[in-house]
Amino acid sequence: MTDALFLSDRGNAFSQAFEELGFTCHQVTPGAFGSPFCMPCKLLIIPSGFADPKYYKILSAIERNSDKITQFVEHGGVLLVFGAMLDDYTYDWLPMTLSYHMKFKAVDVTLVDTADPAASFIPPGKLDCDGYFTEWEGNVVMAREENRPVLISKKIGDGYVVASALHQYPSRQFLEWACGKERCACLI
Repeated sequence: MTDALFLSDRGNAFSQAFEELGFTCHQVTPGAFGSPFCMPCKLLIIPSGFADPKYYKILSAIERNSDKITQFVEHGGVLLVFGAMLDDYTYDWLPMTLSYHMKFKAVDVTLVDTADPAASFIPPGKLDCDGYFTEWEGNVVMAREENRPVLISKKIGDGYVVASALHQYPSRQFLEWACGKERCACLI
């Protein structure tokens, strides 16, 4: 079993950062995603740029497995999904309403909901954002100028969807929550 799976056709950008914090993160390729070869995990990561084929070729695997992603979250998994890196994008494969607009820049980010478990994602301050959310269900956890949400969290069943337009790795505290011993590993 692994703490986290990173859906990618281009290697694992999270493995080393997770290992340095004491967690495991394995890559799952689009062909294995949702198959019996996809190992159970507590945290599923869909990377920034997932919808733009110049970055990744994983969108069809995500769309094909939308029911399995919903079941993963409902059974206690945490889905961490990043910005689509398209001008405008609707995450119609998620079990919640979420739309995104790309606008990449370093901005001041404020913490809006300190009580949400995703508030530990990264300390607020001057952060790189690839955009912001224009329509959403759930809690706005962090926002940039003009109250534009950059971190959204929604509890669904026993798990969570955490959507991030922040261009940073999650903190140790976030990983301790998302991959904690009390969270069971779920199949995708």
